[in-house]
Amino acid sequence: MNRTIRARIHETAVKRVTRIYAATLADIFTETLQNSRRADAARVRISVSAATAGGTPLTVTIADDGAGITDPAVLLSFGENGWDDALVRREDAAGFGFASLARRNCIVSSRPHSSAAEVSTGWRVQLAPEHFLGEAEAEVQADDEALYPWGTSISFEATEAIAAIRNAAENAARHFPLPVFFEDRTDEDTAGPEELPRRAFLDGAVHAEPWRGLVFGVFKSRRSGYNDPDLNFFGFTLPVRLPTVETVHGATWSVLADVGDCPDLELVLPARKEAVENAFLKDMRAAARLAIYRAMAADPSPRPAFEDWTRAREAGIDIGLPPAVLRPWRPGIADCNDWRDPPKLAPTGADSLVMACDPEPPEAQALWRAAERDGIASRLFETDRRLEGYGWYDALDRVTEIAVRVAAGDDWMALDAWPLPEASRAPAALLPARPTAILIGLAVRAASGPAHTLDVPADLAFAGEAWSSLDEAMPLVTGDSALQPHDLAALLNAGFFSPSDDADSDSWETQRNRFEEDALHLSTRLLLSDDEACRASIAEAVRRELVWYAPRDRTVDIRIRRPDVTVTLGAAAEAAP
Repeated sequence: MNRTIRARIHETAVKRVTRIYAATLADIFTETLQNSRRADAARVRISVSAATAGGTPLTVTIADDGAGITDPAVLLSFGENGWDDALVRREDAAGFGFASLARRNCIVSSRPHSSAAEVSTGWRVQLAPEHFLGEAEAEVQADDEALYPWGTSISFEATEAIAAIRNAAENAARHFPLPVFFEDRTDEDTAGPEELPRRAFLDGAVHAEPWRGLVFGVFKSRRSGYNDPDLNFFGFTLPVRLPTVETVHGATWSVLADVGDCPDLELVLPARKEAVENAFLKDMRAAARLAIYRAMAADPSPRPAFEDWTRAREAGIDIGLPPAVLRPWRPGIADCNDWRDPPKLAPTGADSLVMACDPEPPEAQALWRAAERDGIASRLFETDRRLEGYGWYDALDRVTEIAVRVAAGDDWMALDAWPLPEASRAPAALLPARPTAILIGLAVRAASGPAHTLDVPADLAFAGEAWSSLDEAMPLVTGDSALQPHDLAALLNAGFFSPSDDADSDSWETQRNRFEEDALHLSTRLLLSDDEACRASIAEAVRRELVWYAPRDRTVDIRIRRPDVTVTLGAAAEAAP
């Protein structure tokens, strides 16, 4: 067993070469354009023409004025590229790109550059999948019509539509360093080759800096999608997951990288659609984050989270502190689909309270009403853990818990003790629908000093379970409250209405309308009387369902004595003279 072994490529690997690439237009354009650039071409032309008789619908030709190919055998010698050592070192050129054409019939024509006075001889070879698989030999022929004085053209069959071909060409050319021209020869009205639009990958950056053969460009609030490309490899873009930095109520900062001369960057071969997770990539992401911090340091309103501010400071980058402003607290609502714009930022003060607890919608609605009536609503702010560590934020008192107490006469009971087990309920322990008083206690953890409770007088509390139906909601309203039925119905709607999205459920509007009717009926019964609730419900039903049938100029009297309904129409009003 004492022997040595050496890496080798088995001949059966060639049988799988057609599976190296998916043979999409994107793959073909990307790889051929990269080879044109490496051949020192000044421009690339992509043309589409009708195929020859019996062929596929279209033929795509990619031609360049580069140095040409001296040895045609390199086309089928996978892993051999023919580039000079300096270029291979810079770009890790692997010699597999031409395999992107392995699934398509193609014709390659080239005339190599010659330093002699006379022009070199051109050649031509036609390749099919069996040639790429090593199942047949391809014959190279002299080609007097090869590009003059030198260059390479590749033609391949395409079943895609003209629009798809052009779209793929535009994507390949967008950040390519050389001009790319497109010509549709199937349209007689085409004026000629058209240069495809190009844009520098770092256009729009507010800050740029070099790093180890790359250039970082930092962007402020750049729109991007999930896993969008953030690295440009000479026109081919791919995602390497460079960092983004979200600020506190401000911009989102991101970074892109443009490759120059960066041999340390390793991309997964052969398609180069992802980066190798190595130490360089880790360092690259760390350096990109510092580039963002330097851009933020130059911004007049950076608003960094404390973690980012600390990391920047440790790297010697001084970013301005965020202002002492927070989002004012507002009560949550039960309908998760009811999106509302958040309140604008407001400055905090010494008496501000950060809501470090998250009350359920019914409890939050009752607290907000009490806070507005007691004049402390403007003191309540949302918590923002990104600011923990800043002195002004840590100095604010926190509301950590909410407890509600209800009084029936002189007896007080905690609302969280309700409901009691059925066997232990005594008549005195039953919750009164119209209690004498209600207190909402806010447990305050002081930044300095002992913890204490801030009692907020209230005229409303909800004893029912959160996220339950209206039948289980138990509104408690003090006897001296001026709360009106419609106002209480609105609070019930905000605290309890959560529509069902089951397939057999009614529409959102229907569910909402029925809930509002039931909430108004419940509120009217509680605050007025059963008779008034019945009258209001009937009037609301008539207003919603029947009022459209009533003539505009006549009164309608409806008398109901089950099962009979009597309708009397009044006389028409006389027209004004």
